[in-house]
Order: sequence, then C-alpha cells, then structure tokens
Amino acid sequence: PVFYVVTNLDAPRYRLIAIDTRRPARANWREVIPQAAGVLQGVDLVGGRFVANYLEDAHSRVTVFETSGRRVADVPLPTLGTAGGISGRPGSPEMFYSFTSFLYPTTVFRYDVATGANTVLRSPQIDFDPTRYETEQVFYRSKDGTRIPMFLTHRRGLASDANNPTYLTAYGGFNISTLPAFSLSTIPWLEMGGVVATANLRGGGEYGEEWHQAGMLDRKQNVFDDFIAAAEYLIGERWTR
Repeated sequence: PVFYVVTNLDAPRYRLIAIDTRRPARANWREVIPQAAGVLQGVDLVGGRFVANYLEDAHSRVTVFETSGRRVADVPLPTLGTAGGISGRPGSPEMFYSFTSFLYPTTVFRYDVATGANTVLRSPQIDFDPTRYETEQVFYRSKDGTRIPMFLTHRRGLASDANNPTYLTAYGGFNISTLPAFSLSTIPWLEMGGVVATANLRGGGEYGEEWHQAGMLDRKQNVFDDFIAAAEYLIGERWTR
C-alpha cells in the first residue's frame, strides 16, 4: 500500500517521498530521500534498495540508498559523463545501466547493489584511441556574475596559445540539459587539433527548475549572455581567438 513518489513539491531539484494509501493525507507523507545539491532525475528499486540518478554540474552521479533513506554507496562511473537506462528488479541485486561521455562511447554495465561489483557487459569497438584526448570541466562567469559550467574536449596537452580552432555549442531552453555524450562526428575535428566546447546555459535543466526559469520568458536574455560569455572565456583563456 506504500507508493514512492519522485516530486518537485517544495523541492525544485526533486526528492523522494513515501505515501501510504491507507493514510494518504499530506500530513502523513514521509520524506525518504531529501532534496540534494544535484538534480534527482529518477529513482529505481533494485534488489530491495533505491538507486537514485543525480545530475551534478551537468554530469551524472548514481547513488544507492536503503529503503529507509540511508545512503549506501555511489556507483563508480568511469569519468565525468552521463548514466542512464537504469533497470533491474526489486527482488534481484542485478542492475544494468548505460554510460557515455565525450570520449567514452555508450557502454552497458552490470552492477550488483549488494556487493558493489561493477563490470562491463557490452561496449562498442571503435577505431579511436581516447587516451590521446581529454575532457575537462571549467566554470566561467556570465554577464550578471552567474557561474556557468562548460566542458572542453581536446587533444591531451594541447597548448593554450590562442591558435586552436574551437567549436562552441550549447542549448538553453525548455528544461533540456546538454549532457556529455559520445559522437563519432567530433572525432575528425579532435584529430585535426580542434577543441569542442560545450556550455551549459541557463534555461536548461542542469540545476533544476530554478535554472530553467532563469532562462525563459522575460529572462531569456540570460541564455544569450551565457553563450557570449562562454566565447569570451575561451578567448580570454587563450584557447582560441
């Protein structure tokens, strides 16, 4: 008779509550996983434990909780990236999830919520050596001083001499988050010495509903200011000119 509900009621970054249908009045609702610094994107019940998928600074963190709400452990992800497709059964500790990042093609993992064992189930074979490249996350200030995250992917050890061709991309609107993901089409650009810059503008969902609303309607100018500030940062830090 107990329903577990992910809600943004009184929590713009979402939380998990328990509602007993035998006593459904709001006064009887119980908070299981409170709102955290990251945005709670979803919760699954696997092996008698909750698996919560968070978005923190535009990349994933996956955490296992007891049904009481006690934190057990974080799932070890390969790098800064995006976890999704979490699935499993309430009565079995076996969980599956996918992971991707700018230099990490989408890979399926098997995770045991009881033992913490984490193994690759399936990964693609691509003629590309990711160890020659790196992704770093930087933060810059927009026109009004707001701190904005941005990912930079480039050849490892690339000189900051203002001579690197740079592709800046972003999207700020409709609560849509721009998250790390692998794309074959960017590999030739990286191999030729280019930089890929991905900014996380206001208007998206990277930091919850407040971040979304900060880039919509009469505040839409913030989105364009954030994008311009990203370009100014890349020039100022001598990534490009």
